[in-house]
Amino acid sequence: MLMTLSSCEGKSGYLDDGQQGTVAMLTDVEWLMVWADYGSLGEETYEAETDIYRFERSGKGWFANGSWTDNNKKDNIGYFQWTFTTENFSVICMAGYIEGYWLIEKLTPNELWVTSAPQDPVLYPSQDSRRYRFKARKIK
Repeated sequence: MLMTLSSCEGKSGYLDDGQQGTVAMLTDVEWLMVWADYGSLGEETYEAETDIYRFERSGKGWFANGSWTDNNKKDNIGYFQWTFTTENFSVICMAGYIEGYWLIEKLTPNELWVTSAPQDPVLYPSQDSRRYRFKARKIK
């Protein structure tokens, strides 16, 4: 039996204004996938059903299959821990139900674009990866 252990070392202490802004944009919403590039498997656009990610300020998060129109639909929920791995908060490490790293390409209050990889993309830039784009949904 093969067992993989993964961990993310978190940043602790004081956050500057830019870091606080990044945390606020990432954690104050649910992120709904709108597009994915799966490399050799092709691209996919999500219109009715989608994948949802939620990052909490505590460093916990969850993933679910959901809907654009029904805010309450969240199936197959899985939980993970997350943290930033770089001083400029451009890489997210996730461990748990979701494993891997996201290199943030774009983060605004309404959009999140990432490149997903199994290892830290700063340390291993040539590894296989996937690209995802998300739209924000305000939490009620």
